[in-house]
Amino acid sequence: MSSFIIGLLLATPTASAAAPPEPTPTVFVQTWVTLMDQDQSEVADPGGYGDPEDDPGFKLRRVRLGFEGDNDTMRYGFTVGVAAPYDVVSEAQGAGMEVGLVDSYGGYSPTKGLWIVGGRQKVPVSRESLMSSSQLGLSDRSVSTQWLTPDRDLGAVVDYRWKFLRARVGAFNGGGDLSGDNNDGKLISGRMEAKIGPGAVYRTYGEVKKLTIGMGVGGWTNDDTAVSTNGLGADVIVRLGGLAVMAEARVKNAEPKEELVEVPDVFSETTRQGVMAQVGYTVDQFEPIVRYSVFDDDTSTEDTGDVSEIVSGVTWHADGDGFRAGLAYAMRSEQGPMKVENDTVRVWLQFKL
Repeated sequence: MSSFIIGLLLATPTASAAAPPEPTPTVFVQTWVTLMDQDQSEVADPGGYGDPEDDPGFKLRRVRLGFEGDNDTMRYGFTVGVAAPYDVVSEAQGAGMEVGLVDSYGGYSPTKGLWIVGGRQKVPVSRESLMSSSQLGLSDRSVSTQWLTPDRDLGAVVDYRWKFLRARVGAFNGGGDLSGDNNDGKLISGRMEAKIGPGAVYRTYGEVKKLTIGMGVGGWTNDDTAVSTNGLGADVIVRLGGLAVMAEARVKNAEPKEELVEVPDVFSETTRQGVMAQVGYTVDQFEPIVRYSVFDDDTSTEDTGDVSEIVSGVTWHADGDGFRAGLAYAMRSEQGPMKVENDTVRVWLQFKL
């Protein structure tokens, strides 16, 4: 799809006269060191949302290699990599450490403010989900964002900016493999946002000269083979000086189909919801952050799927933010009747070229 779109648009006189952007190599390596973990017995402690059950030691959280290019009329990117499963729930659902394609996209701007991008890319719904992993202040996303928003998929996105407004609409396979769609369902997403002020609204580190506010709403629907899923949410980021405050609220509804040809993720209509709020402050090269998130995997029941997490830590940014080192304490709490001791202390080391 991406090669077709770009080939069609490159046939215009304006595009043929423009030189393609030079490729820039990208390298991203993130290592976690678990200093303390309360649940070190897989038999005694069941896995929960947001808990990777890392015993004390080292692991590669993310490794990515690739290249990208960007100018006023064209952009492209290709990245391969490996990432550890987010938690034991995602691991139980098939997530692993296999090397695979992360991003592969190409885009063209036929007029100022408008981009058409095709390929494997992020689904435009949530601010925290759209933020680059390298820009996350605590090295990972909140449990609510992880489980309530789609991540990457194969499809096309129309992205338009006008003054302080930005609108994105995307159409994706909705879970099909990279060689083509494997079912009749499609994932459709839309996001509208507004930005006031000169600062960046997809990262939290650094100081801004004037008050900067970013507000967004996004939704998506995925009519998959076994389950029909719809999601909605809103988010905001406020930056002033070294202060950065970010918050999101999301809800997702999943309903199994009457005629099942595959085993569905849910067997009855299920509503999931969650919120996150984060406060950080840049002091020279340091960024102390506190983040609270809560996730309910079924609002009709009270069980171990009701979790909350408070992560507090500090990140050191060095070498123009090409290197980061951080320390954080993750305090997890189950809202249901079963409580599990599963707090964690971790250090992360991050290199980005």
